[in-house]
Amino acid sequence: MRTLIRALVVALLGLVALALPAAAQESVTITLREQSGSGQSGTVVLTAVGNQTRVVVTLSNPPAGVAQPAHIHEGTCFNLNPQPRYPLQSLMNGRSETVIDVPLSQLLAGQFAINVHKSQQEISTYVACGEIRAQLAPATGVGSSSLPVWGVITAGLAGLLLLTSGIALRRVWR
Repeated sequence: MRTLIRALVVALLGLVALALPAAAQESVTITLREQSGSGQSGTVVLTAVGNQTRVVVTLSNPPAGVAQPAHIHEGTCFNLNPQPRYPLQSLMNGRSETVIDVPLSQLLAGQFAINVHKSQQEISTYVACGEIRAQLAPATGVGSSSLPVWGVITAGLAGLLLLTSGIALRRVWR
């Protein structure tokens, strides 16, 4: 009986260990489109990190040795609030990574755009922009109308665990 209980506890802990990382991996990829004939385009990956969001910007054809400022603004690429809402680390060699103090769900619920500037000296020239759109929420599992795969697997395994426990207890009480 002790062996069965130990096996059940280990199985339950395994289910929790599988479910937690899957739930924590919410992320959305945004396409950055070229602006001002820059020849630069790329992606932004937004990843939920608790109540914060990791923002990783990758841009093609970066200028050598030039820092390119990047920001998250309220609005769209074509109608941007000029005052940045969330400043990001400047791109060096086409890449930057920043953790901002706002949940991913809040970014998805609002109307925001990410833009990259040519340089600090030419801050008024935008080289790439991408919009954070609310309809991207299902890619993270937020607002999705179906269960995530990990949820279905976890529920199935939990049901199997309960069934096995019931059978074992029935044998003990006979």
